[in-house]
This record gives sequence, structure tokens and C-alpha cells, in this order.
Amino acid sequence: MSKRIDRDYSILIVSSSEQFNTTVKKVIPGGRFNSIEIRKSESAARRELLEHSYDIVIINSPLSDGKATDFLKDIYNNNNMGIIYVVSAEVFSKVSEYLVDYGIITVGKPIKDNSLEISIRLLLSLQSKIKESKKQITKLEDKMNELRLVSRAKLVLVQRGMTEDEAHEYIIRTAMNSGLSKKAVAEDILDD
Repeated sequence: MSKRIDRDYSILIVSSSEQFNTTVKKVIPGGRFNSIEIRKSESAARRELLEHSYDIVIINSPLSDGKATDFLKDIYNNNNMGIIYVVSAEVFSKVSEYLVDYGIITVGKPIKDNSLEISIRLLLSLQSKIKESKKQITKLEDKMNELRLVSRAKLVLVQRGMTEDEAHEYIIRTAMNSGLSKKAVAEDILDD
């Protein structure tokens, strides 16, 4: 099964460790990201997240400033981003158990096998589904707005003396004859 690869993803790495940043860059699936940014502290990452949105945020603990769990929950509560939190093996079980209900993926250090790569690929898949769902929601909202406008325009035409069927036919006929959408015709009627 061939799947189109979306290359419009962005990732923010929050880590003060150059070794970690290099490791992450190596495991990021090639050609999938149009933006890879690195911030070395929580405060720098917070500023970055105020200005830009990312699909995935990877945080390497410990952070030099701030409490990482509060930062993680803030990201979770205020954004639609996939989050990977990398922690030491000693606290992995406890942290993972706590963060799993927030949908935050926890990866233990030292990073073994391909657990980080699999986590990134999982989040990419989820983000793809989220983006597709958002597109569908937008389409449905646009359609609902069009239906509301057409209904309001039909009401105006009924108030001017047409029957509902006549008003409906008038909008459809006018749209077809003028090459406009039903929404545009409805807007013209409402603007009169």
C-alpha cells in the first residue's frame, strides 16, 4: 500500500545536550520535516511556542530551568502538538505512568533500539490524521455556513412573496445562469 508522504511537519527539540540533539537529528525520518528547531531551555522553548506552532515537541530532561512536567502540561493544554519526553531510566516508569493520560510519549535514556524513531513516526501518523480531520471539519463548517446563508436568503424571498419551493428554484437557477455559487447568490439576495 503506497502512502503519500506529507512533508509539511515541524519539530521543536528542547535540550541543552548537543549529543542528544545530534542523536535526534539522526533518527528523524528523512525528508518529512520542513522545520527543525532547537531550543536549549524551557524559557526559550516557551517563547518559541508563543510565536510558532509545531507538530512535534521533543523534550530532553532534565531542563536547566523550570519544572518539565508543568511545561509538558502547558504544551498539552494549549496546543495540538505531539509530545515526546525523554527521561532517565531511573524515573521512566513513574514519569511514563503519570504522563500517559496526557497523551505524552515517554522514552527512557539511554535511548535504545529505535524507540525514539518509532515514537516520532507514531506522532507523525497521528498528526496526519489530525490535519485531515481539521480539513474535513473546515469543509463541513463551510458547507453549514452556505446552507445557513441559502436558508436565510430563501426566507427573504418568501417574505417578498415567493413560496419556499420557488425561492429554492430561484437561487439554484440564478446560480447556474450566472456561474456563481449558491452562497454568492444568497449573499447578493441578503445584501439587497
